[in-house]
Amino acid sequence: MKKLLQIATLLATLLAATALAVPARAAEISDASLHRLLALSGIQDLVSQFPSMLRLRMEQARQRDRFVHGTASMSGDDYRELEDTMAEAFKPAGILKAIGDAVRKSVSEQDARTMLAWYDSALGKKISKAEDDSSNPSAYREMTRSVHALLANQKRVIFAMKLDNLLHMTDMSTRFQANAAVAVFVAFSTEKNAHRPANLKAFKHRIAAGLEKKRYRIRSGVILSTVYTYRKIDMASLGKYRAFLESPAALRFNHALMTGMDVGMNADIDHMARSVESLVKRQRLQKA
Repeated sequence: MKKLLQIATLLATLLAATALAVPARAAEISDASLHRLLALSGIQDLVSQFPSMLRLRMEQARQRDRFVHGTASMSGDDYRELEDTMAEAFKPAGILKAIGDAVRKSVSEQDARTMLAWYDSALGKKISKAEDDSSNPSAYREMTRSVHALLANQKRVIFAMKLDNLLHMTDMSTRFQANAAVAVFVAFSTEKNAHRPANLKAFKHRIAAGLEKKRYRIRSGVILSTVYTYRKIDMASLGKYRAFLESPAALRFNHALMTGMDVGMNADIDHMARSVESLVKRQRLQKA
């Protein structure tokens, strides 16, 4: 569940694009404000972890394949080359550019200043530190040991549920998992059937149906993670945080992050599919 809360918080809410458009004649966000906003929001750190997250998913898929078939379906050298090709296709810079383009279309310079003022405030820094502190392995172990105590605090559980309803964190977590699953599916299906393109549409429907069945468990994890992350912050401060997230500037920014992430991820998945197909064909020619 590493970075679950940060992922869900940053890639926030599904709202009508017309309601989130930049107000008429608003000054366009400057390069300096955009770069600082992406850095302070944590999105740069998040996107930079995509290649390592993908490698982890790949290894999990390989272990399942070995368990089902009793042996690995590809050699260690072929697997490492496939893994490197996938990681190379998922370019953090490309995804960040797509996010930046989406932010430019929806967020004005005034919006950016409003957001930056929050991140620079004492409470904003406190919230950011709490999110950073909750994203490491030791924090995850502490959270799992404290499940009953954390969920016993009804006020904080209700706050977490309201935050999930506001930001659609469960939806965002589900979509992120689906994208990762599609990426791994592309790699393994292409490796096994280089002559036949992967049926992405059918697989996406199957993945979506499977994740929907797990929705309650995913939401329970989101709520637990939220309660744990903000456990040391008083409820009055959390109320101010929620009010900030409900502000027009924050809603526009979060919607742009989600839109840009979708565009960037989909482009990388398409690029990866072509790269893996070329790799597998080359490997098979070398072995022929």
